[in-house]
Amino acid sequence: MEEMNRKIETILNSIDGLQRAEAPAFFHTRVQAKLEKQLAMQSGMPLPIRKPVWVIATLVVLLAANVFLLTAQSGKIPTSSGGAAETANLQGFANSYGLATSTGY
Repeated sequence: MEEMNRKIETILNSIDGLQRAEAPAFFHTRVQAKLEKQLAMQSGMPLPIRKPVWVIATLVVLLAANVFLLTAQSGKIPTSSGGAAETANLQGFANSYGLATSTGY
């Protein structure tokens, strides 16, 4: 037990000579500047996206794609001319899945 107390006392005495660590001059200022720079880079959009030319070009491309898709889709809208065949196909589909129900109208 006495040997254990001696070891503990040796360990506690070893910290007597320690001194507080000191940071280099302007350390806090440099760290603060780096943190602010990183925060500014993360909070904003990337540089090319912020320019109005890129925003306008992107909007024009999206608008052109929408117009193209709408005009291409308008040619594929089914008409009611094939109504009997389409109704028969739908009835066959409904019957195959047991969805054929009669309505009481």
